[in-house]
Amino acid sequence: MILLLSLFSPVAELFPNLYMSWWLPSNGKIAKYLRLWYRRVFAVLLVWTPILFTLGKVTTLGIQLGISALVFAAFGLRLYLFDRNLHHLKEGETDFVEPSKIPEMFYFIAFTSIGVVLYFSVPMMQWLVPVGILLIFLGANMMGTFRWGDKKNMNLDVLGRVIFTIGFLINLYNLARAASLI
Repeated sequence: MILLLSLFSPVAELFPNLYMSWWLPSNGKIAKYLRLWYRRVFAVLLVWTPILFTLGKVTTLGIQLGISALVFAAFGLRLYLFDRNLHHLKEGETDFVEPSKIPEMFYFIAFTSIGVVLYFSVPMMQWLVPVGILLIFLGANMMGTFRWGDKKNMNLDVLGRVIFTIGFLINLYNLARAASLI
């Protein structure tokens, strides 16, 4: 039941102009995005706390703490490094600022680790685990690639949001299935 709070992640990503998304808003209001940094902190805590709590039922404390450290390190680095780069833009400038790949690598390792834990924790339909994780990666990559910059394409950005949401929902379903067996 606590996993229902994690449904806030697809909301934050489907509606990036709420300023709670990992990615920049599509409306171009970078100053407002920077000013509302606490919304992103709230979203991460609201989404990841139930996921990590539930994951603790499925795996060992060491793995749970390792994945938690990766998730929160990724978010903390992203918040600091990306926002720092955005603060260096001149007033009114909206050039795309390429975020550091280090936080994305931490998230990649965390999601992959969660996928491995879930793959060995669900009794049947194990193929849903890699499908969910791959859809999260594909959707996130599309959002990051097509929301801003030279490749900006709103249609592909929205498609990425939908793909991410489907992958995230599959991932939550897999987590709930694994936890219900305990």
